[in-house]
Amino acid sequence: MKCDEIRVLLSALVDNELDAEQKRKVGDHLASCEDCRKEYAKLKRLKEATSEMSYFDLPDKLWAGYWREIYNRIERGIGWFFLSIGAIILLVLGAWELLDKFFLDARISLIPKLGVGAVILGLVILLVSIGRERLFSRRHDRYEEVEL
Repeated sequence: MKCDEIRVLLSALVDNELDAEQKRKVGDHLASCEDCRKEYAKLKRLKEATSEMSYFDLPDKLWAGYWREIYNRIERGIGWFFLSIGAIILLVLGAWELLDKFFLDARISLIPKLGVGAVILGLVILLVSIGRERLFSRRHDRYEEVEL
């Protein structure tokens, strides 16, 4: 067997999940391959270290704080959701009124319309840019480009 095939089986060997034939093949390979023996020794040390670990019980005070934080996050999420829906409704209504009463009014000259239109377009571009950046930063690790 090749080293790549053996390395796949080393973890199973450490966990005693191989049948007799697979154990024999891995054992034969380990007898002749120093790199795989080193990898096997590392996995055994890792297994020993993790097998000694255990969970400990958290005090009730910490659990209460944990659940309080969960409830706060849920409440804030619901609050932000309804605030966003309300803001969208008001923005759409305001945009409709602005279009109807300001931009379509023949009594208002072109220069104020261009000024207001430029401000609105600038705000929309900035909001889209910020939203795109936020979305991108959530999907990617912010330290991904840091070289050590």
